[in-house]
Amino acid sequence: MYQVKNYLLSMQSHWMINHTTYQAVQDSVPKIIKFKAGEGVEAMGKTPVHDVVKKIHPDIYKVPLFRRKFCSLLMKEIEHMKREIGFQPNEDEDELRQIPEIVLRDHAPELYRSMWFVVQTVLNPIFNAIWQRDCADPATIQIANYNLKDKKQGSWHHDESSDISVVVPLNTGKYVGGGTAFHNYGEVAPLPTGHALFFPSFTHLHKGLPVESGDRYLLVFWLNNAKRIVDLYEKII
Repeated sequence: MYQVKNYLLSMQSHWMINHTTYQAVQDSVPKIIKFKAGEGVEAMGKTPVHDVVKKIHPDIYKVPLFRRKFCSLLMKEIEHMKREIGFQPNEDEDELRQIPEIVLRDHAPELYRSMWFVVQTVLNPIFNAIWQRDCADPATIQIANYNLKDKKQGSWHHDESSDISVVVPLNTGKYVGGGTAFHNYGEVAPLPTGHALFFPSFTHLHKGLPVESGDRYLLVFWLNNAKRIVDLYEKII
């Protein structure tokens, strides 16, 4: 099991979050709580989150999420991780979707817990402000490595185990190519380092675009609402 070398990365803290985004989330929480307490009778309306989240295409958004300092420290940590545990493709996926990855829950639980904290306290409130829904249960959180050597041309797909996916580039500018394509909407170029692209990946057909040179590192969250899944399963059986 990998042990995180830099203690800052394992802290369940908001030091790593973009300050403007964090403040917008905090200022939006009272309105989110009021909406939930009212059981949806009245519309939530605009929140401060809407000032920092930008729509790219229908239901496809971007937001500055992590500070560059955090991304820089994580990139240094990745070098240790490559030497100690390495990146491995998920053999359960079809070949065109296999990306070298490190699944944090399995290999770096300290880092997984700090990212879980970000999901609960930052990402889920953003989802509530944008879509008025909870999506706070990680199917997986992983670091992915797109590169010309290890990644073949991607294929169109839905993320079957994820309601909402969040993709955060860690080293934009250090590679050529990359980005994400959305069926019927077009392509989204790599966002600045630390900025999150998020979208309903179960319903939005998409694919990763190939990297022409260099290594593209992403922090990827696949998120769902576990209670909804359990309730649906219980109705089926």
